[in-house]
Amino acid sequence: MERIERKAYTDHILSLLGKGEVVVLTGHRRAGKSCILECLADLLKENGNVMYVDMENPDYADIDSYVQLNEWIKVHIVQGRHNYLLIDEVQEIASFEKVLRYWVKQPNMDIVVTGSNAMMLSSDIASVFAGRYLRVHIQSLNYSEFLKFHKLSASPEALASYLRWGGLPFLCNIPAEDIRTRTDYLGSIYDTIFVKDIINRKQVRNVAFIDNLARFVADNSGKLFSASSIAKYLKNGESSVSSNTVADYMETLCATYMIDRVQRYDIHGKRLFEQQEKYYYEDLGIRNYLCRDKRQPDMEKVLENAVYIKLLNMGYTVYVGQLGGKEIDFVARRGDEVAYYQVSLQISNTETYEREYGNLKHIKDNYPKYVITMDPMAQLVNDDGIITLQASEFLL
Repeated sequence: MERIERKAYTDHILSLLGKGEVVVLTGHRRAGKSCILECLADLLKENGNVMYVDMENPDYADIDSYVQLNEWIKVHIVQGRHNYLLIDEVQEIASFEKVLRYWVKQPNMDIVVTGSNAMMLSSDIASVFAGRYLRVHIQSLNYSEFLKFHKLSASPEALASYLRWGGLPFLCNIPAEDIRTRTDYLGSIYDTIFVKDIINRKQVRNVAFIDNLARFVADNSGKLFSASSIAKYLKNGESSVSSNTVADYMETLCATYMIDRVQRYDIHGKRLFEQQEKYYYEDLGIRNYLCRDKRQPDMEKVLENAVYIKLLNMGYTVYVGQLGGKEIDFVARRGDEVAYYQVSLQISNTETYEREYGNLKHIKDNYPKYVITMDPMAQLVNDDGIITLQASEFLL
């Protein structure tokens, strides 16, 4: 199978080496972490001794605790050369952090590991590392990468395919016309996340409810809601589910990196709200799989989710903007940079135009303001400093 380098990630990881920190690659299952680690190993071979541990390979089944890992490293390390320790799915090794904490302090040693769930970033692990780790979050393919992997040129059809199937890299090996196999693949990834990262690892008891919760979030991505409002809407048969339980389950879903929580930001008061948030899926394909029984896909929600993914890919921290009673879809912050985004499938009618542009016009600072749309009739002009972009252009 052809392996395609995602150069933006490998270049970024290479820039983090040599700093005495463990580089941790996170992201949901099958987002491409393993492939990126393999590409990194190939790039590093010319510079030193690469020690690669693949915990999904039975050849490494004996390395199930930090003791065995430590012995393996001592056998494979090469004195007098720079050593690179790369471990795929490191969370399968019990107490792995004890070994990584020791070896990352040794001269001529860099460590890069991947993991599929949030135990990698828990406060316990952070304290054990004493801050000696750097996180690189791996997302599914963005639209540009999707075109490269699927050997497509930018077109309305290619964009529609991306918005439908999302960016799991393996999908490029399944023909576009084989809808059933593609759907089954997305279902298998969701089932794996659900069983391994949620049910087994988090010991969830109310399986049916958390499955319904994941589907509810998919169908309501981009909507503001609280744990109490979800609890009222999703009643588990005859019994009620408390808002605290819903909040715990939402934490569990977010811990898999399948779903992201986006907080509300008071643009005028420059503060975060503590209640009511939005949730978005990190991969459009998984999101759409959970909504596959709907008669018509809600493209407004899909497009908004796609813009959110793109903003993350651009390195922004993303919030939902609040300005009095008006909502701004996204406030994107990156260092000292700030930008505001509205997303609307159509903006040709007067009511929609006034809402999307009017909300942005109420923001009195001079940071960039954008409206992202798929409306072919939209005039891509600068309206009072607000820039209109076609989604196909923005996502590229």
